[in-house]
Formats: sequence, C-alpha cells, structure tokens
Amino acid sequence: MISSESSHPTVSIVVATKCSLSGLQRLMTAINQLLSTDTEVIIVDGGSDDGTAEWLKNLPVLPGKPAVTAVSQMDSGITEAWNRGIRLARGRWVLFLGADDLVTDAVAWNTAVDRLDCLPAECGVAAFPVQIVTPAGAIVADEQPSLGPGGRQFPAVNAIPHQGAFHRRGLWEAHGDFDTSFVITADYEFLLRIWKAGREIRQCGGTPPVAMTFGGKSKRIPLVNVHEFHRARRLHDVRTSLLCECGEWAFAALRTAVAAVLGETTASRLANWGRRIRGLAPVWDVP
Repeated sequence: MISSESSHPTVSIVVATKCSLSGLQRLMTAINQLLSTDTEVIIVDGGSDDGTAEWLKNLPVLPGKPAVTAVSQMDSGITEAWNRGIRLARGRWVLFLGADDLVTDAVAWNTAVDRLDCLPAECGVAAFPVQIVTPAGAIVADEQPSLGPGGRQFPAVNAIPHQGAFHRRGLWEAHGDFDTSFVITADYEFLLRIWKAGREIRQCGGTPPVAMTFGGKSKRIPLVNVHEFHRARRLHDVRTSLLCECGEWAFAALRTAVAAVLGETTASRLANWGRRIRGLAPVWDVP
C-alpha cells in the first residue's frame, strides 16, 4: 500500500516489524499526530501472523500526514528487512525505528530535520540523542551519542543509539547493503564501513526526537552480541586492548550464566551494574 502525498520527503523512517501489531499501531498513531509530509514511513513486515498484514492493507491515506509504503513477506530477519526498506525509501535521509519505538516530540523532530539540511555533503550520518523508555513506557534517561575526541572512540565502542542515527540515502549505493550475516550488529558494521571510507559521522545534541524501547532481543543474548561486535572490529581492522576484549567476553558469559542459574531478574541487576560502570543509566529493572 502506497500513499503519494510527498514525492521527495526529507526523511524516510524504515520500520522493520514482525508480530508486533500493537506497538506498530502506537508508533503510527504518534507519527500521524506529530509529523507531516516532509517525512515518509516504510513499513517492512516479516510475514507476521498477528493481523499485521491485514491491518497494513487497510491503512488510510491521510492528507497532510507522512506517506506510507508497506510490504509484508517472509524474510531472514531485521537486516534483510532494513535492506528491503532502503530500496523503497525516497527520502534524502533514512532513520530506522522498531515497532516498539516512538516519535515523541514534534519540535525536537523538526529541529533535527532542519539541522540535516545544514550539514555538509561529507557528513554521512547525523547522530542525535534518544530517550530511553521501558517496555511499559517508563522514561529512564536520555542516551547521548558519544564519538569521543575527534571521533576516535566510536570504532571501538559503539556509543551511537541506532534509533537516533539519520543516514544519507546515498550511503548504500556507495558502500553496499547491510551485511545480512550480522544478526544483531549490522548497523554497527555498516557504520564502521562508512567511517573507514572517510565519511563523517557527526555527533548532534539537543532534545531527543525519538524514544527507544530498551530490552529487545539483542540485549538478552549477550554472547552473540559480543561475538558480532568483535567480528565487525576484526573485519575493519579496529583494534582494542586485549584486556577490554577479555572483559567484554567475561561479562557476557557471566550474565548468560547468571540468567540460566539465578533467573533473568538477577541477570538484569548484573547488567545494570555493568551500565553504571560505563556511566550509563540503569535500565534493566525499571518497571
């Protein structure tokens, strides 16, 4: 289903979803309340069996609201869904949201979009802060992108909230699709790829334009997460200290073991301890 309200939007929001109808409905309600035709939405459903496909077929075309393109078919996971969404996107910039994320502030969104038009051509990604909320909707904290002095910290420590990263549409033509062999960290590997090619990743401040729901699948399989981060670093010759790598593996293994033996509640408390060490807000056990 395609709405053609705007042929050349500034931003394309790509939403990869599967069996998350209530979250998708909430996200689309927020988008239609807060955004205009300067934005389009690309919904890529991975073959849901919860009524999502039927709901998408009946999405109304709303005048003055973002255009919507929706497709529903089986895929291998979120990375393939992102690649499919990119091919449908018409905006000059692309942002990726999950069905459980939200656009929360029209003023902050418009301010961010206005800033995009002022960025130099060499800037490939504009990284904005995001608001962190729990699955129940409790606001936890704002998470700021952190590239480190001169951007040198980013390659070794991925401190760019994916939901706050606006990507230039032409990046994929120049540097290829997301790598579908990465189940969790395809976004990080792609950022490393364009960083290595000399494209600027710019840290932007201000009020978060979107909210990210914390606690997804990737956060609950820490060993897979660490393995993929290390594989991406090796692929792009990003060097970190042996102590740092051993610490990441040890903490992931400890968290996995604690979850298996003592339960997810205790493992979440351990994960909060790890976030506090890194100067981040504890979010795992917030109701």
